[in-house]
Formats: sequence, structure tokens, C-alpha cells
Amino acid sequence: MKKVLSVILSLTMVLSLAACGAKEQKPAGTPTEGRTYELTMASADATGCVIGLVGEKIVELADKYSDGRIKINYHQDATLGTELENIQQLKTGEIDIGHFADNFGSQIATGIDPTVIPFIFKDIDDVKAVYDDPVLGAAIKDAAKSTANCYLIGLQERTPRLLTASKEIKTPADLNGVKVRVPEIPDWVTVWNSLGALCTVVSWSETYSALQTGVVDAQENPIDNIFTNKIFEVNKYIMNTEHLLGLHHWCINADTYDNMDPADQEILQRAFDEANAWGDAELESLADGYWKEVLADGSVTVVDVDKDAWSAAAQVGINTAMAGYSKEAQDYIANYLG
Repeated sequence: MKKVLSVILSLTMVLSLAACGAKEQKPAGTPTEGRTYELTMASADATGCVIGLVGEKIVELADKYSDGRIKINYHQDATLGTELENIQQLKTGEIDIGHFADNFGSQIATGIDPTVIPFIFKDIDDVKAVYDDPVLGAAIKDAAKSTANCYLIGLQERTPRLLTASKEIKTPADLNGVKVRVPEIPDWVTVWNSLGALCTVVSWSETYSALQTGVVDAQENPIDNIFTNKIFEVNKYIMNTEHLLGLHHWCINADTYDNMDPADQEILQRAFDEANAWGDAELESLADGYWKEVLADGSVTVVDVDKDAWSAAAQVGINTAMAGYSKEAQDYIANYLG
């Protein structure tokens, strides 16, 4: 009898151990239980602009899809510094995620990403195609890793950049001698100076004051920035130049991303993909709202211009800027322009 009980006990123990082993197996892609993340995300853009709304959507979706395990602390309005400062913070890991507009091409993928040069691209899909190109797109992403220790995790469409001024500027000739505020992007200085402008580098936070006091006469930005930063109060003419069809670039610190579980990387990527898709879908509607506010009191004049004439006039500056780019970028643009 004792022998029978011993056999039964042994079988029970074996079955129990087998059951425990089976219980520990998880379906592929299941997030690690209990693993939590608290990430810092920074943007120098103003609260209420398109990219700010997209950033808030990213925070919401990351929290939702991770069941609260991926928390993103989102800092807008340059509270953690300018874009240039955010790039350095991203590189060192002081912040985990950064949003960069044209400074991505100028400061991160320098001399490789040609989408930062004004008056080249005519369609936003053409701009996006650069990042999907097997040669140039790969070179841009490699530059992000080597220069700023980051991965490009998302792209968000922007409304076109427009020239604003204290007077009507209908043709490139009208720009001669006009003091134009530009950010610290050398290619922009090159191109705008080639059109006859007198470029002055002014930080975005000081642009309104510079226009108000006459330090500069004009500036250029998308309509959401023109609205949220009240540029239309001091520049009553908006030229429909659409000289740059740009993208917002969301970048994540490489160490932060590499230290996440693969399933959680997928969750975070899903949040970015869906938030950016939402922003793209809402862009036209949001832009219409900004335009409505800017034009509400009838004091602002929108000036239609011959965009082809402006592009042709900018060609000398474009060629000068492109001379400093990689062979991959030069070949791509030569093929694009035909």
C-alpha cells in the first residue's frame, strides 16, 4: 500500500511541475508583466499647434495600449529648451523623445537630408518618399543614429511654410533689401539671401518682438505657428509662397528604445503611427481653423504669388546649398528635378 501511495505522490508532483511550466509560457508579443517606463518627451513648439495636439495623442495612446505601463511626460512650449538644446539632450539621454522640424535635416542629418532646402519639393508625398528611399532614406536614418544617438520613430505632415511681412511681397524682386527672420539653418540663409533678402537669425521665442520693434520686417512659418504665436498681429501680409513642404520628426534616444522589451517597442511604435495618422487626417481641418482666426477681423491680407517664378529665382541659392550635400542627396534631387 505504501508503494502505491508513493507512486501516486510522485505522479502528482510531476504533473504539478508540468502544469507550472505550461503556465509560464506566454504568447509571442505579450508585454512583460510589471515592466513600466516613464519617458520624457520635449517639443519647442507652442501648445495648441498641430504637432502639440499630435504629441498629446501619442501620450494618450501609449498609456492606453500599454495598460498604463508606458507613461510619457510631455513638455511643450520650449520648457526644456530650444530645438537645438533638445537635440543635445536627446543625444545624452537627458530626454527620451524629441520633436524636431527642419532642424532634423539641418542639425541631425546635416548634408544628407535635402528636404530642408526651400523651393525644391512640390508635393508632401514627394517629401515623404525621401525617407522611404532605400539609399537616401537609409543614409538619413544612419545619420540620426551616429549624430544624435537616436532613431526616427515617426513623421508628421506640416502645413506649408509661408512668408509673412509688414508689406506686400508679390515677386522675388519685391524681397530685395527686406530684413527676413530665419532660424539658425544655413541652407535657409543661403537661399533667402540669393533672392535678395537680408537674413537675420533670430530665435523663435524672440521673433514676435523682433517684428514688432522693426529688427526684422518679415519671417516665414506654417499657418499654425503664425496663429499660435500671434505673428499676424505684427505682420499683416501673408504671402502664399508654400516654399517648404516639411515634416515633423519624432526621434527617440537609441539607448532608451534598445532597453525596451520588443513587445513594448511595438506598442510605442503603434502609438506614434496612429497619432501621426490622426494628425495627417486632421491637418486640413485644423489649418482651416487657424486661417479663420487669422483672417477674422479683416486686417490681414493674403497675397497669391507665382510659385514657379519664386522657385526659378531661388535656383542659384538651391544649387549653392546642394553643393554641400552628399552624393546620394545630390543624385536624388537631380533625378527628382529631372
